Amino acid sequence: MALRLTRVLQIAFLFCIWSQSLVAETRVYKIAQVFPFPPWDVGPLEGVSIDVMMAICEANAPMKCQFEVPPAQDCFDTDDQGNASVGLALASGQIDGCLTWFKTPARERLGAEFGHGYSRGSIPQLIASNGNSEFDMLGADGTLNQAVVGFLAGFFSDAACLGTHYDDFQAVIFPSDQAGLAETVAALLVGAIDLAFWGSLNTVPSGTQLVGEPIETCGPEELGLAVYPPSMRRKNHSDALRRDYNCGLALIRANGVLEDICTNSPHPGGDPACLLIGPPPTIQCLADNP
Repeated sequence: MALRLTRVLQIAFLFCIWSQSLVAETRVYKIAQVFPFPPWDVGPLEGVSIDVMMAICEANAPMKCQFEVPPAQDCFDTDDQGNASVGLALASGQIDGCLTWFKTPARERLGAEFGHGYSRGSIPQLIASNGNSEFDMLGADGTLNQAVVGFLAGFFSDAACLGTHYDDFQAVIFPSDQAGLAETVAALLVGAIDLAFWGSLNTVPSGTQLVGEPIETCGPEELGLAVYPPSMRRKNHSDALRRDYNCGLALIRANGVLEDICTNSPHPGGDPACLLIGPPPTIQCLADNP
């Protein structure tokens, strides 16, 4: 009887050690922040999104994040016809997740998966230079009369989405980084392109004007973390990242940290579109973060 009791105690002790090791397990992820786009991203590792992601990683104890600032095309890219594609770094696993990407049907059709959204995002619209009056009477849809339209590679305001409202245009793709953004605006101002499909009504560049109507079917989409699991091995890791991300997001919603960031962040003045209500922490999430 004493021997059996000793054996039971040994098993119980080993079970406790095993349980604690599960709780203490650290999971490391490589997270990419790309394309300065206020207020979510205003520079390398600066912006509401990086503040939110750092808070998520801090709130969820088993989650450790390594942040990188690669070219945006490492996450999502665009071909010469304006069609979205998965970037090489995300597709190959060099990056585990990409921050500040809108959850769009086109990206989901590519196989991308998304964590819960923390912001509602913006609505895109066409812009023209102030000196270009050709499109002053442009409505919510119609023909663009072979206009040359600039798009940022891999962005949610892409040629396919614009094509659901307007026809007869030519797409020109610019890199989705700060240099590509400046190149797009410069091309617009000198007349190298006629229009640009701009992602936010609140960040229209100097010397340009909005034309047409906001294209609500191209946004706003939920903004969050994107992963891409092309294989079962990668899917297990991607699923773990999404669970950990969702856990951390639920925790900072519950403790008020998300609201504080969205209200008081100086990048630049917070984000009024933050989603402060969402799924609560799961049982496993709470067990990992007692």
